[in-house]
Parts: sequence; structure tokens; C-alpha cells
Amino acid sequence: MTFVIDHRKMRDILIAPPKPATEYDLCMGGRAFFVGGTLPIHETLETMFESNCLGTTDLFVLTFGAAETIRHGLEMAKLIKKNFNIRLLARLNHSAPDWLYQQIYASGADLIDIGNILPVSLSDNSAFDEQQKSRYLAARNAFPAWSAASTVTIDGNSGPVLNRTIDELLQIGIVPLPGLSWNGKEESEPEICKVLHHLAKAWRKHRVPIKQFQAMIDLTSPLVPAEKPGALRNLVDRFHDRRKLAANDLLRHLRVSSPTDSLDSAEL
Repeated sequence: MTFVIDHRKMRDILIAPPKPATEYDLCMGGRAFFVGGTLPIHETLETMFESNCLGTTDLFVLTFGAAETIRHGLEMAKLIKKNFNIRLLARLNHSAPDWLYQQIYASGADLIDIGNILPVSLSDNSAFDEQQKSRYLAARNAFPAWSAASTVTIDGNSGPVLNRTIDELLQIGIVPLPGLSWNGKEESEPEICKVLHHLAKAWRKHRVPIKQFQAMIDLTSPLVPAEKPGALRNLVDRFHDRRKLAANDLLRHLRVSSPTDSLDSAEL
């Protein structure tokens, strides 16, 4: 899939960026429905049913809370997956042990977004440290190929560093997702565009199946498909998406037939 920059949308996002959803929120954003992983489970599911969100939602985003709420978040993921036939993305804003990613996958998450990467110095040997890399590898190994992602903050500065970060993430099998941050200076916009162009080309180069993340990309960035599909194409795409979801669920069943309850040993 080829992406281009919608400059009017870019200006709107830079002036009024979308507010990040937390583990306490239950809200709609574009075609993504955000669910806080610390909310009461049954009341939250009832609200989701009553909101009639299914017709306008391509992706559920479950934001996990801190360590003491992880078990609650996993149970929320299981029940969302049981009751809704929509792709589920788990988002982690807190540090987590490497073994947890397998538990999140087993609970029903199809995708995972691991925190947010900020620009670092060009003098560093890597765009992220070994501890961060360990987290990425643990997530990549727990989930199917190209199902683990991390948001990269694109701020109009340090373009070469951001491009290197994007390339390094893709080299280890992590999908970089764009998040914009603007300092208000007009000269920053061309730099942001350059990094976005690099990101779109890198997705194509590595043949990333980016469509599964498109609801998030539409919400947080000005990148849009170069060609807008017609009604028939949308219908065919939704059919294939449902087949892929069913295949993913079968793969999960085969990969996680008897998951180890590491939560008990970790006293969570």
C-alpha cells in the first residue's frame, strides 16, 4: 500500500493533536475505539454494546495500566475478543517484563503497540538501548510477524536520527507508527514531511502489512492511501479482513494451547 501526505490534515493535527487515550478512558477516535484496561469489565462491555460502535470501528485499542492491574487488563482482553469480531490492539504505556507479551497475545490481542520512542542523539550506537530492544524482541517473538509496533514521535527535529530509528525498528521486525509533535515553527513542517516520506517508503520496502494499523495511522498522522478504494473494493477488503482475523485466531489457538500462568509466579 502506497501512502501520501494530506497537508491540510497535517496542519489540523499539528495545531490540535489528538489527545492520547489512557488506561482510564473509554472513547471513540476516528475508526478506533479506545478501552481503558483498568475500567470495570462488565460495565465497560455493556457500554460498548450500547454505543453501537461496531458499524464504525475497525480496531479496538486496549490500553493496559500499571503492573498491579495487568490481570484485570488480560481479562478485559479475553472478554472483548470473545464478544466482538474486531481486531484488538493492546497498548503498553508502562514498562513490562518480557514474559508478559506472550500472556497478552494468549488473552486475544492481535496487535501490540509498545510505548513511544523519542529522538535520541546521533552519537549513540543505536536508536534505542538494550533494555528497550529486549522488550521489542520479546513482543516480536510472542506475536505473529509484523504485529508488534512502536510509536515514533516525529517532531521536526533530528530527521536523520528518526529515519535511523525507523530503519532499526523494521530490521528487527517492529512496525514504526507515526506520532506528530510540533514546536510551532513553520520551518519544522518540511522536516516532518521528509520523515513521513521516509516512513512510508520504509513500510513498502519491508512489505509491511500496514492496513491492520491503518485506523491508528489515520488518527495520528496525515499519511493517507494514495488511492481511495471504491465501495466494492471496501466490501472485498472487509471480507478478506474477516478471513484473516479467523486465521489469526486459529494460529493463536495452535501457538498457545497451554499458556503458562506466569502471572501467579510474578505475584500479579
